[in-house]
Amino acid sequence: MNIDIKKIAQHKVTRLLAAVVVLCVAGMVVAQVTRGTKRHVFYFSVIGTERLVREVRYLPKHPVQGDVQLYVDELLLGPETQRARPLFSLGTKNEFCFVRGKTLYVGLSKDVLYQIPEADTITKGIALLCKNIKKNFHDIKNIALFIDGKYVE
Repeated sequence: MNIDIKKIAQHKVTRLLAAVVVLCVAGMVVAQVTRGTKRHVFYFSVIGTERLVREVRYLPKHPVQGDVQLYVDELLLGPETQRARPLFSLGTKNEFCFVRGKTLYVGLSKDVLYQIPEADTITKGIALLCKNIKKNFHDIKNIALFIDGKYVE
């Protein structure tokens, strides 16, 4: 049996080069697709358990309404993951959202109060809303939440 070591070595080098080229092309495609976007993390609770599921979404870097308001709007739309709960009842809208100093002021519609079985409880939804915002926007230290124009403690 005659084994040609040169051919085996050339074959391994060819495979390695092919793998490097594929990785470079994949990296360039990912860079092109995510250009002009910023990575944000969303946390939602899973139906039937106490654990959280993490979603990553790429949102525009300079949205018209501002980074925080776009994030809150996306958060209120709910999860993309199956078996994950929305924070609040479907139809909940963001009435206002602005930052003053290190405080974020968020006004939610009264649809929050209409509890549906698929959504988290209101207190869990508020806690997750605060967690999501503080994890993604480190300069925000306080969140003043209003529901139907009334301040929530």
